[in-house]
This record gives sequence, structure tokens and C-alpha cells, in this order.
Amino acid sequence: MNNFMRAVGVKPPGLLAESLFVAQREIPKLKENECLVKVIYSALNRADIMQRKGLYPPPPGESDILGLEAVGFVAETSSSNSKWAKKTRVMALVAGGGNAEYVSVNEKNLMKIPDWMSFRDAAAITEAWLTAFQLLYWVSSVTKQEPLRKNIQDSTFLVHAGASGVGTSLIQMLKKVLNVKTVFATVGSKEKQEFLEKNLNVTKAFNYKDKEEENFHEMINNLTNKKGVDVIFDCVGASYWQKNTECLAVDGEWIFYGTMGGVKVEGDLLGRILRKRIQLKGTTLRTRSIDYKHDLMRDFENKILNQFNNYNLNVLIDKEFDLEEIANAHKHMESNANIGKIILKVSNESDLKQEL
Repeated sequence: MNNFMRAVGVKPPGLLAESLFVAQREIPKLKENECLVKVIYSALNRADIMQRKGLYPPPPGESDILGLEAVGFVAETSSSNSKWAKKTRVMALVAGGGNAEYVSVNEKNLMKIPDWMSFRDAAAITEAWLTAFQLLYWVSSVTKQEPLRKNIQDSTFLVHAGASGVGTSLIQMLKKVLNVKTVFATVGSKEKQEFLEKNLNVTKAFNYKDKEEENFHEMINNLTNKKGVDVIFDCVGASYWQKNTECLAVDGEWIFYGTMGGVKVEGDLLGRILRKRIQLKGTTLRTRSIDYKHDLMRDFENKILNQFNNYNLNVLIDKEFDLEEIANAHKHMESNANIGKIILKVSNESDLKQEL
């Protein structure tokens, strides 16, 4: 192994996707309790676009290379008693550095790829499914036993950006794992609308670009006899706050995890929260502690990953790009055309086995 690797770089200010390039960088040096993963696939997230533009810098001490996830083989460990043997197939959740040939990962933040799952499919699991799992099982209260909460199956949900990697993962867990009857979603095209309704059994997907459906809050209230939805999973933010509060039920939960629609709010938001006793919960995954991510990953493995086939869950990959096509991959995500996950091919599995 030489000392250099291919990795994605950004030419400031990074406003355009063309500012991305692939360059030679030093292979990360391992800290205590870390593993070096030889990456076969990585993937894209909205956070990568924000970081490219200088709006979402990596946490202190983390790699400045884009990429919050990677799948591949363990190439090296820093601990003689590590449970992660060389050549173990793994998924890695990282705070940066995933869009490269090698990435260093605390061994607590690795998951073993199931024997039946390919590297390609695993590339669509890590960040999207873990984020969705966190929102549903750890942040919202729908899976918790509370005396005043209705049955999960009878609760109603709204998933914004329903065709995204996180959105499609959330919908599948709601419909296939928790057997929820009523799940609404917002999308940006007729194609996405039809996909969610026909393939993921969404009750109704609203195309916000359609004049008749842009006021999804009014349609939801009509469809729920003016009761509204019990939970909203929101990665949009400011541009949807009024519609969210209008179609949330009394005592409803608003789970907020992204700002695609901005961060500045003007109006009577606080008054609406009080009037309906809305529970507004904000969360991220990238900045969480190593131990938090470790516990989340183990819980996800037990509840979802190890039962993936039993629940008939599907890995949804929209498009695959080579690492050198990183600019085109970002353009594709920014076009909002994807249904499911956008993944990056970094290395060939056959080359990897020879190298190790």
C-alpha cells in the first residue's frame, strides 16, 4: 500500500458542482481504536452539497473530504484486539472522508455487511436508513409505549421529500415494519408521485409543483376529516412551516432534520405551537458522539438490518456514478430528480482482494 489515495476535493467557493475534483491525498493515519477501510462504494447526501458550498463544515477534528458514509473492506486496524479482522466487509458511518479510496473510522461506528447483501446495495443503506431509523425509533415517540398515544398502525404520518433516500427508507419502515395504514408524502414530480403510490403503498403523495397539490396541507385536512397528521418528518424547514402547523394534529410531533427550504421564519410560529401543543424536535446525525452512533447502529442492526428480507424491505438506488464523475453526481442530486439513493463507485472489488 502506498501513502496516497484518490479523494474528492473542492475548489472554493464551491457554489457550482464543477468546483469538485478528484486529487491525491494522504491515506489517513489511524488513531486509537480506529480501522482503515478500503472503500468500494460511497454515496451522496444533502450535507455534501452544503459542505461543498461552505455552509456545513465538518465537526472539529474530522476530515474535510466530503462523504458521510462508505462501504468496503477493513484494510488495517490500530488495535491488536480489535474485533474487526482484515477483509471484513463493513459499512462505515463517518463525519467526513467517505468520498475517498480509504477512510478511517472508529471501530464502534462500523456495521458488518450481511452475507447476502452486495457492496452496491450496502452503499445505499448506511446514512439514509440510519437517519430514518433514528428519526422514527429514537427521536419520535411513536414506537414508545405511552398511555395517551394511539396505536402506531392508526397514527397518520407525513414524510417530506418522500422519494429521497431517507424518505423512501422512512416510508418502508412505516408501511412494512410498523404496518401503518396512513402515510402521506410530498414529492417534486409526477414520476415520484406515481412511484411512491404504486411501489411503496403511500396513501397519497402530493406533487408540490402541481398547482392543485401545492397546498398539500388543505388536502391532508380534507382526507383526515380535519384532524391532521400525528407526525411530520421534515427536511425542508422554513418554507413549509405554515403548512406543517396547519396540517399537524393537536399534540402532533414535528420532527425536523434538514433545511432544504431555508432557516428563517417570520410569523406566528410560536403561537401555533402553543395552540396545538405541537412537539417540535430538531435533530442531526453527523455531529452525534461516537457512542451515540454506536448504540444507534447496534439497535438498527437488531431491529431492521438483520430482519431486512423478512420485512421485504428494498434497497432503492437511483443512479451510480464513478468517483471521477463526482461533479455530475452533485448536479443530479441538485436537480432533485432522484428516487432513492445516489451512490459512488470508488474501487473494484476484484482489485481490492488482490491488494489485501
